[in-house]
Amino acid sequence: MTEHTTQHADVNGTSFTDADVDRWAAETEQGYTGKHLGPSVPGRPISVGAQAKPFTLRLDAARRAKLDDAAQARHITPSQLMRDLIDAL
Repeated sequence: MTEHTTQHADVNGTSFTDADVDRWAAETEQGYTGKHLGPSVPGRPISVGAQAKPFTLRLDAARRAKLDDAAQARHITPSQLMRDLIDAL
């Protein structure tokens, strides 16, 4: 196998090479054995308790953009930001 040096970047700007892609493909073909990850569990994780119920809120584009920007600035999800705001009441 020859060494590839072509540089690429993912949507977040993280660089990788053709050699990285080859390594990832080999790992996939061999099967990943990272035991530290634990078993996969289908569905969304319940981070707020088993009794949590979904709540839908319709927002116009400007309000949604404000919500997303505020959450991103705090490195949390928009849902977590809403929970934090409600808890602050």
